[in-house]
Amino acid sequence: MKNKHFLVFMFSIIAFSVNAIDENKKVTKEQDTETIMATFDGYDEEDGYAFLVQGEDDEDDEDIMYFYEVTEEVLKTVNLKSDDMIGERFQVTYKIETYEEEDEYGYKETYEKYTIVKIAKM
Repeated sequence: MKNKHFLVFMFSIIAFSVNAIDENKKVTKEQDTETIMATFDGYDEEDGYAFLVQGEDDEDDEDIMYFYEVTEEVLKTVNLKSDDMIGERFQVTYKIETYEEEDEYGYKETYEKYTIVKIAKM
């Protein structure tokens, strides 16, 4: 009888822990998205999708942001591989994923991958 109670107790703890971890993942995913206003600057197979954004340091300056990945939903909404879209303004929502790569000497390098998850033409 004690074993049954112990097993039920352990199962309850595991179930609550899994739910808590799952909730933390959802929050992290929501926090990893950002939205910007940008002008489409073209597509290149090597660099991906280029957008001009207002510079952080100087409002008159423009920086280029590259997005190598785009979700299928976005590609159905706007054909970003078309030269007709160059110069168009968009509201771009993207997610940032951080990952590490290790070289042959054992050094780890951290990278960020930007993926467009939502886009709207302005």
